[in-house]
Amino acid sequence: MQCKNCGAELPKHAQICPKCGTRVAEEKNVKVIAIVGVILALIGSLLPFAQDTEEGAIAKAFSFMNIDIAAMWYVFLALGIVSIVLLVAKKDKFSWISTGLALVVFFASFFAIDFRHYTARNNFKLYKLPDLLSNGLNGDHVSIGVGTILVVVGLVLAVCGCFIDVVAKFKKKGNVDTKYLTNKLNKNIWAEVYYYRFFYLMFLPVFIMVCLFNYWPMLGVRFAFTKYVIMNPYYVGLKNFNQMIFNDIYFWQAFRNTLFLSVVKLILNTGLAVIISLLLNEIVNLLFKKSVQTIIYLPHFMSWVVVASIFRLLLSVNSSGMFNSMLISAGLMDANNPTFWLGDPKTWVGTFFFINVWKDTGWSTVLFLATLSGVSPDLYEAAEIDGANRWNKLVSITLPALYNTIITVFILNLAKVMNLFESVFVLQNDSVNDVAQVLQTYVYFKTFGAGTSDFGYTTAIGLFKSFVGMILVLSCNYASKKVRGRGIV
Repeated sequence: MQCKNCGAELPKHAQICPKCGTRVAEEKNVKVIAIVGVILALIGSLLPFAQDTEEGAIAKAFSFMNIDIAAMWYVFLALGIVSIVLLVAKKDKFSWISTGLALVVFFASFFAIDFRHYTARNNFKLYKLPDLLSNGLNGDHVSIGVGTILVVVGLVLAVCGCFIDVVAKFKKKGNVDTKYLTNKLNKNIWAEVYYYRFFYLMFLPVFIMVCLFNYWPMLGVRFAFTKYVIMNPYYVGLKNFNQMIFNDIYFWQAFRNTLFLSVVKLILNTGLAVIISLLLNEIVNLLFKKSVQTIIYLPHFMSWVVVASIFRLLLSVNSSGMFNSMLISAGLMDANNPTFWLGDPKTWVGTFFFINVWKDTGWSTVLFLATLSGVSPDLYEAAEIDGANRWNKLVSITLPALYNTIITVFILNLAKVMNLFESVFVLQNDSVNDVAQVLQTYVYFKTFGAGTSDFGYTTAIGLFKSFVGMILVLSCNYASKKVRGRGIV
């Protein structure tokens, strides 16, 4: 086979001409529609295939979660994951095979295998979905659930998407500059894997550990769709989510508190870290600069339990409260009516932000100071020659140098917005629950503090929390692409 541009002899399966850089074979794109279809099908496998339409009977639902042969769901998940991996690896001709097998597994489960319905503890009745859809359940009408629609539509999209390339319309085509050519461009992927086989062998234990401790526990998401009974949880469909969204006012209160406390804390910590970094960067005396930096980031290494104990003593309403004693001595506070800083909803929020800034802001300055240390002094010298003062250098050189780091730190910390727990848990009490109860503490008290713990419901809250966190990160990453031209995800 020869290159049409220069006539050079091409290696077998070559995509790039080694001599002139002309693209010989059309580069394959990841099939976006197919991946979206597989993801929809995997989500649909958690949702009801058949649903009792009687009012108030939302818990009477049937899905892979209550199939009599549980292995069918695991096979379906495995085939879906294999399809995604093959699509990402651009092996479309193999991915539609695994996707088609997943469709076969679904139809076999739907039409040929029994589904369990909970009647009493350790007691289940078996039904086939076609019989339920035609005859109903205990005299009640049963209809097709949203899970069936998502699985069928998703798998059809996944198969059809293997032959549809929407990325090609937006991708610029062009030749490769010969100075960037390497043998790796034309190297077969399996030959490369074999060449580095010992490195993959070294990586294998780590890969197994990551799968066991990071990905395998993700299967526990199924408990969000169950009523958790020890050793025998049973499927209730979307009941937990229905209760959470429409019937639980305390959940929405905790959700609002989580967003408010986390976002404001993130803005304060990031903003003050930038300001402190800029001030420290202006200090000429190296010994004084290092001493100040050490002092301000030392609180980061203290446990939140220790920090909470210290501030409870300092802000106590009793005679041991140093802060109140100072205000009373200065005549700024009535001795008969001292402020309970951590026990009054009006003052708790401000106190919480102050303690968080004191503890965490100094540590955040490390990243920004590291960035500032990499700014070339030549830029400042050139600015001075052009007549720039300190403010001009700050606006034109220092802040632009920090811009990418600020965006990166902000996005990374935004992923933790919904995980606010320890700092709130050690500072809250019953008198400030209206402003201090966040999702993580709500889940904690709902699980361990209530008389009747419902692990299925708290798992549903955790799943919702993760979904919101993902939306926040992707939104911020999209905004980053619009503002600076690239994101970090």
